[in-house]
Amino acid sequence: MCDAMSSAPEKSGVVGVGVLLVRHEPASASVVRHRIADELIEIGISGEAIDRVVLVASELVGNAIQHARPSAAAVIEVSWDVDGPGVIVRVSDPSDESPRPRQAAEDEPAGRGLTIVAAMSDDWGYQRSGRGKQVWARVPVRTSSVIQ
Repeated sequence: MCDAMSSAPEKSGVVGVGVLLVRHEPASASVVRHRIADELIEIGISGEAIDRVVLVASELVGNAIQHARPSAAAVIEVSWDVDGPGVIVRVSDPSDESPRPRQAAEDEPAGRGLTIVAAMSDDWGYQRSGRGKQVWARVPVRTSSVIQ
């Protein structure tokens, strides 16, 4: 798990890139999941890997909605790119608060988002920006021979 601020991975062998602005509301997680899944299917990412990527994206978007106050525009920026053996998902929100994993009690219905992100990704972290922060995760994927 990442306990400190770290830079997002550089974009080196990028194959596919997507950017989406979504409303600061719970329904946005579904919009993000569907859009990312559709684009990853188009470029030949395996179904199991897509499931992991959309789970991570959904958790990061959910955390931004849960813990960050809406910006004046009330939007969250989500981006993703396929870079070598991974998909890097980035979620930007207006909060300066550092993301921190926590230990949720067994009977708590929430509080496991970053634990899930850490379990599904090779690495994750965040970086501050002039408008808040960007939380990122690199999810390992298998691709078809078409894009390798």
